Amino acid sequence: MEFNQLEQLVAIAEYRTVSQAAQKLHISQPALTRSIQRLEEDLHVFLFDRTKNRITLNENGQMMVQMASELLARKEEMIASLRRFDEKNKIVRVFSCAPAPCWGAVSLLNKKFPNLRIESGLNTDEDSALEHLIDGSIDLLITNKKQSGSELICRPFVKERLFLSLPPAHPLALLDSVSFADLNGQSVLLLTKIGIWSELCKQMLPDSHLLYQEDVTIFNELTKMSALPNFRTNITLEREPEESNRKSIPFIDEEAEITFYIVTKKEEWKRFAFLVEEIKNLDWSTTQ
Repeated sequence: MEFNQLEQLVAIAEYRTVSQAAQKLHISQPALTRSIQRLEEDLHVFLFDRTKNRITLNENGQMMVQMASELLARKEEMIASLRRFDEKNKIVRVFSCAPAPCWGAVSLLNKKFPNLRIESGLNTDEDSALEHLIDGSIDLLITNKKQSGSELICRPFVKERLFLSLPPAHPLALLDSVSFADLNGQSVLLLTKIGIWSELCKQMLPDSHLLYQEDVTIFNELTKMSALPNFRTNITLEREPEESNRKSIPFIDEEAEITFYIVTKKEEWKRFAFLVEEIKNLDWSTTQ
């Protein structure tokens, strides 16, 4: 008995006739008939009632279709599980709701597991990201919300605070700190792929014109040449110091500081626990 014979049997049950099943399976009708006859011989039972021009599933056949369907589903689950297990020995997948904590995690993971490929991506949909973590599609989640659950472990990872970057001639440059209310209504340069920071800026600056730029190189040129304010954080300032013609001022709003958490399955925690301590001593200028 082979898996392809079970698939053929299920197809006959689904399409009602051998000819229709053969067409859908892209094999000839005589070849399908012979294959099903061999299956009956292997099982030592008849699965069909046969008349001159038609065959129909008998009770044995109906039971066999049910068992075959379950077995084929288990086969797909087995293959998917095996592939996930194999990938865990080759790939670590990380989802993050913001780029900076992801830079840190990826840098530390690369140092810890030099023989593995580290894949990362932005995902601000918390429910979707958790589903991916639970079903094994990703190994590690970085989020701004503390997570709970019997199969999860969640730990504080890193804090990131927002700064306003602007030229010294800008009126707000005279301040030692700023608030979103001070900036609201002004045009601001923003990178597109900044995760949850983008939504925060929209929420806190409802009257501002947010000028999004996807290309990082062009964005950096615009900040050098224009008087428009843009955003930095404590992490990006450690990674790339402020330009000589710009000044960075911290926001005082509570919303301007975010605590990020790392979340993983309990059985994976031992593998990733080192991140919590090593992020404290990370040289952000070495991250990419």
